[in-house]
Amino acid sequence: MKQQSTEQRLGSAPLPPSGRRDLDPIGLATLAGVIGILMISFSSMRDVDRLDRSLGERIGKLEDQIAQVGTRAAQPAGAPAAQDPNRVYTVRLAADAPIRGRASAPVTITEFSDFQ
Repeated sequence: MKQQSTEQRLGSAPLPPSGRRDLDPIGLATLAGVIGILMISFSSMRDVDRLDRSLGERIGKLEDQIAQVGTRAAQPAGAPAAQDPNRVYTVRLAADAPIRGRASAPVTITEFSDFQ
């Protein structure tokens, strides 16, 4: 009986004469797919980071604008900082202003309101 080589006994295919195996197409396709997924994931991660920084800057600007509006609302332009309750203010009335009582009364009470 002929003596079998070690490769034939173990059931493996003999190596080609160049000393390397042929590349498996399924393995190459899997490797290419994994590399593609990693590249897409990396690209998406960079986009998310860029959007996060952009939104952070925009939120900071909005917070600054809200703070400015708050300080402007606290002190309206042209109005005194605080009203003195003991001071007598002169109010000019329009000729067609609605008046109740005598026009020559020594005291006039004026009401300001906004009907919105």
